[in-house]
Amino acid sequence: SDVYKRQLLAQVPKEHRQALLGVLAQDPRPSYHTDPQRVYGMEFAGLEVHFTVDGAQLTVQDITLL
Repeated sequence: SDVYKRQLLAQVPKEHRQALLGVLAQDPRPSYHTDPQRVYGMEFAGLEVHFTVDGAQLTVQDITLL
């Protein structure tokens, strides 16, 4: 939902939000991975970002502080 998306984005410091969205837009998972059920994780600006990718749709599952 849009509320959940806003809550996740609010966890990212404002100065890092656009950069994170840019990185996610590039689909940062390994190119040989195609499992839509797999949850990927990456570190970004002191955060751990977990996401799934189904086709062209990347969905952030959660964001936590490292």
